[in-house]
Amino acid sequence: MPQVSLSTSTSFNGDLNALVEDQGTSLTVRFDLDEPAPAGGLKVYIDSEVEQILNRLNLPGAIANPQIENLNLLATQTNFDNSGLAVEITEGATFATVTLNVFDNVEPDTFLPETFDGRVDAVFSLVTADQITIEDQSSITGVGDYTIDPTAGGSTVIFVDDASQLMEPPAPPMSDGLQVSLFTGPRYLIEDEGTVSAHAFLATNGVIPDDGLVVSVDAPNLSEFDLAGISVEGGEIATVRDGGFDLRMTEYTTLVNLPIADDGEPESGETATFSLAEGDGYEIISDYSSGTFNLVDTASDISQGAISEPNDTFPEAVDTQISPENPSFSGDDSIYFNIGNRYLKDDGTYQYLDYGEDVDVYKVELSAGDTIAIETFDKEGNSNPIGDGLRLRSAIYDAEGNLAQDYMIIGTVSSAAPDKLFGGIGPFDENETDT
Repeated sequence: MPQVSLSTSTSFNGDLNALVEDQGTSLTVRFDLDEPAPAGGLKVYIDSEVEQILNRLNLPGAIANPQIENLNLLATQTNFDNSGLAVEITEGATFATVTLNVFDNVEPDTFLPETFDGRVDAVFSLVTADQITIEDQSSITGVGDYTIDPTAGGSTVIFVDDASQLMEPPAPPMSDGLQVSLFTGPRYLIEDEGTVSAHAFLATNGVIPDDGLVVSVDAPNLSEFDLAGISVEGGEIATVRDGGFDLRMTEYTTLVNLPIADDGEPESGETATFSLAEGDGYEIISDYSSGTFNLVDTASDISQGAISEPNDTFPEAVDTQISPENPSFSGDDSIYFNIGNRYLKDDGTYQYLDYGEDVDVYKVELSAGDTIAIETFDKEGNSNPIGDGLRLRSAIYDAEGNLAQDYMIIGTVSSAAPDKLFGGIGPFDENETDT
């Protein structure tokens, strides 16, 4: 098994390993192996844990005019939040390099100023296949078997808009100890369906001890769950206590599946929260340290517009219940990863959907001649299109799930929908529609 080391360098004329936007500097990432890459090549993965930091590099330009050595460009992958990427070193090579130019973005940035504006010190670190976080497992695939050089497993790159920002102090370094985060889903647990809640515990920035890492979880409403039906992947439940439990993590990603209990008692606006609690040997990532479930007796108890994953298939479509008496429906949902967006397979395991696969299906009953207006907005309240060049697409299917033929799309509305303040967005280009 090869051992891999990582190093970086920039074209900045100075002592710091810096990328300066207004100077158009470039970054070279180098991988060195202590033995030739195996047959078929070796895919390696680096991550920075800085959201969208790759977008401070000119990736489109790198694709159009690649500056690589001993790399298979077609095998390159970026992870869930564009904080890291995987590259494939060609068979037989003992080193590989890729050079990326900095991207001179416009300031101030309105999307993610903490990443795109000012100074950001990003630590790029090699990651092995068993350390890939669950939200990245669908986008980073085929990572090979290798070990990391303990003396050269990471490298810091400084991103700035102009050289004067290099005089600013860097952000405080991350802790040297293990850090633990928690993700949960779905939003609603239905008693008479025995919905199984999903809990993903992630350990980063350190090494799990040989006997595991014991993480404490506070869960005041734990009695609402069927503890006999709990299952754990990548660890075990060490202790169940009043108002919580202790989880022994033996893998960097540990999944806990816990079904809600059908206790026969009516639930009225009740919630259940799971929160990481302080313990020995780890620190808590505060932004990702808890999750809350809404508990209901039946699916009909979920209020209109309260959308919960999964809703990616026709049987799971959200029923809008639109009718002449109830002519409108609104709700909010996300195309981004949710640990609850999963489907139980025949073998008892789950198929998870990531943000690149997520679709949201809605059901409405129409008669011949009926018309509907669909309005979409991003999280900031801006009408479609949203994001950086992203358009929301729609298509109509019949009750059997076939693309409907006997309907007409009149086009994008050119004026605001009833009782809405936002105007139309103009028609789609014919080549951009799904029909």
